Amino acid sequence: MDHRSPTNRLPLDVPGEQLLSLVPSGVQLAQSGEPAPQDWQAGTAQLAEWLGINIAFVPAAVSSAPVFTPWIGWNPVAFQHGGAPDLPEADYIASYCIDHARGALTRHDGIDLVLMSPHPARCTPKDAGGAPVPRAGLLTAMIDAARAERREAIALIVHACQRDTITALHHRAGIDILTIEDALPTLMAGRSPWDAIITMPDLRSTIFTMLSHSGGAPKAWPMVWMGRGLQLITSEAAGDSPSRLSLNAQGLIHALALTLHYIGAARSAWRLHDIWARLRDSGVTTAGCAGDAPYVTAVSDAAFLGMVQRGAAVSQRPQKGWRVLKS
Repeated sequence: MDHRSPTNRLPLDVPGEQLLSLVPSGVQLAQSGEPAPQDWQAGTAQLAEWLGINIAFVPAAVSSAPVFTPWIGWNPVAFQHGGAPDLPEADYIASYCIDHARGALTRHDGIDLVLMSPHPARCTPKDAGGAPVPRAGLLTAMIDAARAERREAIALIVHACQRDTITALHHRAGIDILTIEDALPTLMAGRSPWDAIITMPDLRSTIFTMLSHSGGAPKAWPMVWMGRGLQLITSEAAGDSPSRLSLNAQGLIHALALTLHYIGAARSAWRLHDIWARLRDSGVTTAGCAGDAPYVTAVSDAAFLGMVQRGAAVSQRPQKGWRVLKS
């Protein structure tokens, strides 16, 4: 729900101490560990001001709200070999690759893909000495979550030694169950034919890397950690894990949109994606997301967020929606 009254607006020059204050109305999110970097903090304040909502950040220890830290990047390598020791808890994780549809002239209809994996801690061998497979019901929950986002072309990519077990337990109509060897030629060919890819934790790094480069979306992806609902939102990116990322306007906009979607602020989530899409449709982008249109103007991430706040999108054309969000 949007809160439109002027008293609910968050000023742009709010210092970090005030960002951590408890506000009686609006949206409450949690943070843990170190405070947000100043540029991410300022960017979040700008988006909140544009939406006309309060975003109150409280310590995770005293709140059940999802932890919002999109400036923290996790390398998918951290999910290998049972998971890194400091890997946050969850049932499964999902990262979103989203790129703007730039119209018929460029023959580019955009990217709208989710990459999902069970958390390594939720995978155990079915037989002694066997390869770990997700616990009962988890793959079903992930498939249902993908379909709830209106994703019908779903691939399940596994190790060859897991395929028979997973096919027997989780075979469902409309799902391609592939070994990594079978999937590689398709992934290497260019844009994914799937709307959702569910893969085992040990394979996630390979698939993420291929999708990032072949799909033209090399920047960090917004990443949700799901348990009983949304628990944590970070980013997924190459590099050290965990790492503190430089400001990424697209990542912040979509991370906040995802968070608002999951906590029930559907209209605000939709508005964020729509203004991003209309700015991109107006020929504005940021470094690393320039695409193939010759008219594109690349601006800094901070400048892009400033354009969102000013409502600077020239394009007024209806934009293609994002599957994860309600229209």
